[in-house]
Amino acid sequence: MLWLLLFSFFTFRESKGYANLRKPPVIPGLPSIGKLALNGGYVATNYEVITEDGYSLWLHRIGNNSGPPVLMQHGLFVAADSWITRGSSKKDLAFMLLDLGYDVWLSNQRGTFFNQYSLKYPKTDPRFWNFSFHESGYYDIPAFVDKILAVRKVEQLFFIGHSFGTVTYSVMCATRPEYNAKIKAAVLMSPVIYQRLGNQTSSALEALATVRDFVTTNVFSRSSSIEVGTRSAASVQALKVLCGNKALTQEICLTIFGLFVGENRKNLNIDDWSTFVLYASSTSLRTLIHAAQNRLADQFQQFDFGPAENLMRYNSLKPPKYRLDLVTAPTALFWSLNDPTLSEQSVGRYASKIANIITNAVVDDPKFSHADMIIGDNVNVVLNPRIIEILDSFSQDGGDAEELIIEERVGRERSIKKKT
Repeated sequence: MLWLLLFSFFTFRESKGYANLRKPPVIPGLPSIGKLALNGGYVATNYEVITEDGYSLWLHRIGNNSGPPVLMQHGLFVAADSWITRGSSKKDLAFMLLDLGYDVWLSNQRGTFFNQYSLKYPKTDPRFWNFSFHESGYYDIPAFVDKILAVRKVEQLFFIGHSFGTVTYSVMCATRPEYNAKIKAAVLMSPVIYQRLGNQTSSALEALATVRDFVTTNVFSRSSSIEVGTRSAASVQALKVLCGNKALTQEICLTIFGLFVGENRKNLNIDDWSTFVLYASSTSLRTLIHAAQNRLADQFQQFDFGPAENLMRYNSLKPPKYRLDLVTAPTALFWSLNDPTLSEQSVGRYASKIANIITNAVVDDPKFSHADMIIGDNVNVVLNPRIIEILDSFSQDGGDAEELIIEERVGRERSIKKKT
């Protein structure tokens, strides 16, 4: 039964068509993002954002603080509500920032539960799903940034991204470099712009990349929508039955979860985790193929359509690499040793290509994993205070922020000299 659940979540399914919604979708029995916000003591305000290419995405403002705005972007197979499932300022970074007066906004990438239609295609049309993280970075993140700045009538905001949220941020800054000026500082948690080599997660992506031609010519030609994953009343109920606290198969769920994000069960509150997994969401197959291509090529580049179509689209037989030298907003990197998706080398490679690094720091806990960045029991001790310190330094008048960047640059230069 557990494998049936996994098959239904990670395979493609026929999507329902949706009319023009003016409020975020909800699933009966699953607390909405508004309810999650109330659990933490704040009211959520929802904004429908239409991207330049016509996708309807929901943006959620939690509270109504007048402090510096902070845009928080989720990773793969989750959505905006994943940031606040625990409902506590002692645990969730979003609520910690709210209690300090920051103005917190939670965004959703296209393809998630909070993207129910586009102006061009219904969700049942395969063309709806013809996007990867490139479109998410080129269209979605800029649309959120512009909406927040317009509502707040300010010129800059903070950006916090986790996992694939760091990828879409990098795409935005590299392809639309004018947006660097709109970012006061960015905090990238588990940056997976370059992927770790020789691990199980990357090997799965490599296998997908190997059969790319078959997937492109056969799967994309089907009449059903190319959606991977789901959030529905049925999937939520199945997760409760199979992965809930009283489930005999919960240990298997935890093992599979650890396989993809790092095994660190002692740092998970099981009640919190059992709630968190209910908020799984979907993405497009093309997003996974794009990630797999980059893994196979060991590059950070645009989608590879094959030599013939690449020539038409890019005027080149190969897809162009993203110009990471154009990522110039002040950026802090936080990563962990027990993360199967990255390594010190992969993060260092990214750090060496962008300007204005605030810090490139490993979390001071050798067991800390990919998912611990969001739901780890000790994240409020080993990581969140460091993030808040960076935001505070850029929010204050004076030279603290510039000093952080200079200090990091000097530290890197000393490290290079020691190695040589």
